Amino acid sequence: MYMDQRNDSPQQRLTLMELLLVWEGRIYRSRVCELFGIGLPRASQWIKEIRDLNPTWMQWDSKSRSYFATPDFYKRYTKASQADISESLSRYLSMVGLPYASAMEDGSSVAWSATPSITAPAPKTFASLGNAIRQAKAVEIEYMSMSEPAPHRRTIYPHSLVLAGRRWHARAYSEAHQEFRDYALGRILEVKPLPRLADRTRFDDPDWNTKVKVRLVAHPELSSAQARVIQAEYFNGTASRVETCRAALVPYFILDIHAAMDTKIQHAPEYLIAVENAREVSKWLFNR
Repeated sequence: MYMDQRNDSPQQRLTLMELLLVWEGRIYRSRVCELFGIGLPRASQWIKEIRDLNPTWMQWDSKSRSYFATPDFYKRYTKASQADISESLSRYLSMVGLPYASAMEDGSSVAWSATPSITAPAPKTFASLGNAIRQAKAVEIEYMSMSEPAPHRRTIYPHSLVLAGRRWHARAYSEAHQEFRDYALGRILEVKPLPRLADRTRFDDPDWNTKVKVRLVAHPELSSAQARVIQAEYFNGTASRVETCRAALVPYFILDIHAAMDTKIQHAPEYLIAVENAREVSKWLFNR
């Protein structure tokens, strides 16, 4: 079940139903029941609510017994920014889940993940850190790192759990190093809650609160025809795309999209995208 039905509201229901209509193109009762854990009468009510509020968004198809999205509905998204579309898709995937397309199993899903997650954190580690963050408490962790491979203990004040690429990290203040750092959850062997309140929060983390604009372009070594392909695929047909990213997360973002920071040594076609304002962005990378 995606949401707690005791806490739902008309606006929340409308938002969820709109996400379903945007990315699946239709709405029908059994699908609503499946996603939200409600009965058929309740599902009918939810569908009626969105129809009554927006009568031009859907059209009934008696053969499939579904309401299909109309061209009028999708007109609302023709001028949406890439950032808004990406955010909407992320919320939809969070709502419905994205199963791994295993060769050993089959299913009824339409969208799949091509690769399995090999870095899923231990549930207890994830939950313990999440609880510490919600309660603004310090924790002691047993940790391994590339610079210090032997397990060692650290007292940290975590403020956020971040999925960076395919790895989960805790963004936290390190008592030993007197600075905010990232801790890979897969390298945390144990989390011990501490009774004291954290005396550093996300509001004290300068790199977390600094916003960095990253301007992306097609790699300059591509031909004009190849550049148009990249622009259509990634930039919605425009010459470039600007993403605003937290400074602490810039290195992960650059790595995840495989963007060239130095086009003199990072060549096409290995790199299809380049960071146009690389000098400005480079101060936020890991090796700064």
